[in-house]
Amino acid sequence: MLTKEDNQLLTQTGPGTPMGDMFRRYWIPALRSEELEKDGKPQRIRLLGEDLVAFRDTRGKVGLIDERCPHRGTSLYYGINADCGLRCMYHGWKFDTEGNCMEIPSEPTDGKFRQSIKLKNYPVKEVSGIIWTYMGPEEKMPPFPDFYWMGLPEESKLVERVWQECNYAQVMENDLDFVHAAFLHRAHMEQNVKDGILSSDLGIDPNHPLVKNPPVKQAVQDTNYGKRCIAVGIGNEKENAFMEIHYIFPFYTYPPRFGGEDGMWHAFIPRDDHSTWAWDVQFTHKGKIDVEAQHARRGLELDENYRKKINMDNEYLQDRQLQKTANFTGIRGIANQDHAATETMGTIVDRSRERLGTSDVPIIHMRRLLLKQAKAFRDGTDPMPLDNDSLKTLYSDGLYDDNRKTWQEAFPLKEQFEPRKKVGQ
Repeated sequence: MLTKEDNQLLTQTGPGTPMGDMFRRYWIPALRSEELEKDGKPQRIRLLGEDLVAFRDTRGKVGLIDERCPHRGTSLYYGINADCGLRCMYHGWKFDTEGNCMEIPSEPTDGKFRQSIKLKNYPVKEVSGIIWTYMGPEEKMPPFPDFYWMGLPEESKLVERVWQECNYAQVMENDLDFVHAAFLHRAHMEQNVKDGILSSDLGIDPNHPLVKNPPVKQAVQDTNYGKRCIAVGIGNEKENAFMEIHYIFPFYTYPPRFGGEDGMWHAFIPRDDHSTWAWDVQFTHKGKIDVEAQHARRGLELDENYRKKINMDNEYLQDRQLQKTANFTGIRGIANQDHAATETMGTIVDRSRERLGTSDVPIIHMRRLLLKQAKAFRDGTDPMPLDNDSLKTLYSDGLYDDNRKTWQEAFPLKEQFEPRKKVGQ
């Protein structure tokens, strides 16, 4: 459990908070590239408690700016995107993608007055179909992260984002929890799935090592990107199953996969303290990804604002008869199952009331690292950097090996991921 003070530090991410200001020092996925058209409709996006507007101008350049016009506060979301700028519908003030005021037609002259006006804006990069932003101080901008899946062909990737109705921390904790799969995602009978696909919409086959034999033995290793979480389960009479989850500081993960299965990368970006943008990048290491099968197993149905149609208001369409005969939850869709578990905790869970067990070791390690880094950052220390040489080859894998071997022997950490040595060591 955490103290109430540490829980507050962990979960508060708005401007001026230690965790929020630390998160602003990393690159954040904001929107999918396809959401913005040249001179098209702007898009509202809330990130880390800030209300912003994104638009693509006539030249194709993307701007991410404060939603509120500095004149009288009208939302620029309703403005006119044309002629390389976004014009407020109220008095016609026009801004470019960098927040510069281009025109003030409501004034007889606009020289020095116009030049004195600067709208808050954040730099962006478009990489792998995603518009990324950096919200921290310009002089502290880190290198852009080079994740493994970014080097794969576009046909090998499926990128999605969804508005999740709870704090980022409980969403990310779910991703680091090996054991929950054996319950929340367990199907009662064998599932007929295509090669490389982890599950059906009902859940994971009961013979898959993720669900076959909880509780698994677990360990956590320090790395130069964050934490490597290892689990060992029974594979067969002579072999164990060795699995891993990668927690990449501060809010990225690779959940567990076995060799030959399509991979997945997540980012959990606070929309505000009570909601999260959950990003999924599913990828196949070779060939074209099966978009239909991946959509079907996840089960997400979204509205135009990326909110779920299957949600707490309709009890995630839980079928009690299905729960008795087909899967553990009575809910269809792996993602819907996860969201039901994390959202029904409340938007910010009270961690001072928890009773954690041995299956929660990865979660404990993640919290410790986040809190340690946030406290050091609050005291003036720069947050941990990410190593692109590691990120470009990192993804979750799994294998079977002799059950007489330790996990260190069967599934050792690659040397390139070892923690950086401190000066003098």
